[in-house]
Amino acid sequence: MKILVGDKHLFFDIEGPEFVLEGKKLRRLPTLILLHGAPGNSDHSVFKPALSALRDACRIIYLDIAGAGRSDDPPDGVFSLERWADDLVEFCRLLDIEKPIVLGLSGGGFIAMEYGIRHPTHASGLVLASTQAKLDVERSIAEFKRLGGADAEAAARRFLTIGVDAESTRAFVDKCMSLYNTTPQPPRDTVIFRPTLAMAFHSLDGTWHTMDLRERLGAITAPTLVLTGDQDPVTPLQDSIDIVDRMTSADVTFEVIPDTGHGPWRDKPDIAFAILERFILSTQSAQPES
Repeated sequence: MKILVGDKHLFFDIEGPEFVLEGKKLRRLPTLILLHGAPGNSDHSVFKPALSALRDACRIIYLDIAGAGRSDDPPDGVFSLERWADDLVEFCRLLDIEKPIVLGLSGGGFIAMEYGIRHPTHASGLVLASTQAKLDVERSIAEFKRLGGADAEAAARRFLTIGVDAESTRAFVDKCMSLYNTTPQPPRDTVIFRPTLAMAFHSLDGTWHTMDLRERLGAITAPTLVLTGDQDPVTPLQDSIDIVDRMTSADVTFEVIPDTGHGPWRDKPDIAFAILERFILSTQSAQPES
């Protein structure tokens, strides 16, 4: 379904009820909003069906950010972390969502951090999953080399330092994407490719390469789970350590799941979802409501 947020329609999907019956009373479940990564190259569907594992703990909202998936481009064609963060607040206002938990995966984590910085009291909790506050190109290239050898190093270096075009993207997908996780991942045919946003985000002068949230992370006050795998080449473990070290004003839980990669629930779902469920339940005590 779609909703008009400012000057464009955003697509979202909802899984699970807002209220559950316990005895003779209704209890409101916390709301978990999912922000996908790889803007332009990804959308909300990458969370399905895996994140359904959290349905008993929360109501889940899958959201395509502006310009991605089934959502409209902003009319002026300008994409930014600030706009996506503000869209999230307006989206919640329109749907009467109070104190959501916001999970951002990879590039979605960039938005979640910006949201936490700009709107520090809005969320009941943040989950920063396999993400980074600033891209360290050489750090990522070194990890691709460690996991995939010289061919992966060359493809990553070309994609991350020389230019994003059809040939460099093809090489990166061919040599590097299989290294994102420690277990084979099924092909994903559900994503709607949005080339305008993909280029605006991934090009060398785009959002991914130019953002630097490090000095502002101290403004985040919401309880935060930083979740990562120790075998992730694109947002390496040290990226999460850097985030945790700079989050000086929030109660931070830092979880590293061994032998997992990007989006650690893809490799060890039982461990990852147990961690996520504990965090979700810790962010708020949902009292019975008549």
